[in-house]
Amino acid sequence: MTHPDPRGVTAGQLDRLNALLSTAMAAGHYRQAYAGVASLPLRDAAGLEALPILRKQDFVALQRETPPFGGLMAAGSRPDYLFVSPGPIHEPGFMRPEFWRMDRALAAAGFGPDDIVHNTFSYHLTPGAWIFDSGARVLGCSTIPAGNAPVELQVQAIRQYAATGYAGTPDFLKRLIEAYGEAYGQSGTHAFPITRALVSGGAFTPGLQAYYAKAGIRVSQVYATAELGLIACDVADRQAMRIDDGLIVEIVDPETGRAMPFGRTGEVVVTTLRDDYPLIRFGTGDLSAFAQDDPGDGAPALVGWLGRSDQAVKVRGMFVRPQQLQGLQARIEGVRRIRLIVDRDNEQDSAVLFCGVDAHQAAGDTTARAAEIAERVREACHVRIAVSIVDESTMTDDDKLIVDMR
Repeated sequence: MTHPDPRGVTAGQLDRLNALLSTAMAAGHYRQAYAGVASLPLRDAAGLEALPILRKQDFVALQRETPPFGGLMAAGSRPDYLFVSPGPIHEPGFMRPEFWRMDRALAAAGFGPDDIVHNTFSYHLTPGAWIFDSGARVLGCSTIPAGNAPVELQVQAIRQYAATGYAGTPDFLKRLIEAYGEAYGQSGTHAFPITRALVSGGAFTPGLQAYYAKAGIRVSQVYATAELGLIACDVADRQAMRIDDGLIVEIVDPETGRAMPFGRTGEVVVTTLRDDYPLIRFGTGDLSAFAQDDPGDGAPALVGWLGRSDQAVKVRGMFVRPQQLQGLQARIEGVRRIRLIVDRDNEQDSAVLFCGVDAHQAAGDTTARAAEIAERVREACHVRIAVSIVDESTMTDDDKLIVDMR
């Protein structure tokens, strides 16, 4: 079954969208951005194509001009959470379930009120952990806020609380299973207690899928972002990812913003139907396509994540962008060229930042300087990345700042 309009927008969603546009255009960013462009009411979702795409890199300039949220926040809205993502970019969070909607994905993955969820997304300044935390709270789950605590403390908590569920990146669960086995064994009363998981923020490879199936853990994958919350979750044995009905999703040509033919790969552009922090035609930078088959309920679906429309990559759940690396290079004396190589090692992300310096500097002991640069990378990108200082003449001159080998 295919959709005549792959966006699958219902009459109710279109009415909600028109009401949202009318309110958003009364003040703030959208009033200026849509002046002379938007013609209301929209007759169908295709009318969105007349509106400019809002991209994450736009947030820095908008927020500098109109702090803290760039004029995107609805009048009278007061966030419950105030986040800071690399950029820096300020992002709001609301405790209302309809803001992030992650309870829907957790419920689809089999989570319920009897579950104890071990949440390994970071609770520090960025929204990731809170998105999953809020969904678990709606369902009545208990949550272990593990974040990025040392692995030995995490496996101890998993055993002591008999955690039944996991939220985190696809590869870190494997590390926890292995660490738990080394600490407590994997048989009888000491068997790893987690039986279901909802993962995001990294590659869920066939190798990992087979590993978890053998371990008896039901793992579902969710597509979400810090700005939007839940976008889609996998259904029908990962043949499609059902789009959440609180959103309107387009697949567009990144250059023109026009819809791609059904089934063709393009950029995922999302419009939220929430009134507190409306994001209209938010360009995620992610590539996907509408699935040829629906997920069984007539809802639109995506085939999954197919890469990035820019050079940005995710390393252990955190985006690293070319602009961040360029900023680092400009602030580090003597570094003439920079390149991040991302790969996989034992089903986990591995990354090395190569910093090209002159031959004389590369010939000496670079240990201390590499450690100093690695700390700067961690502060800027919120992820630990190994640093290698090399002779700049050994680096390929092709202007690529990021190479993803995965």
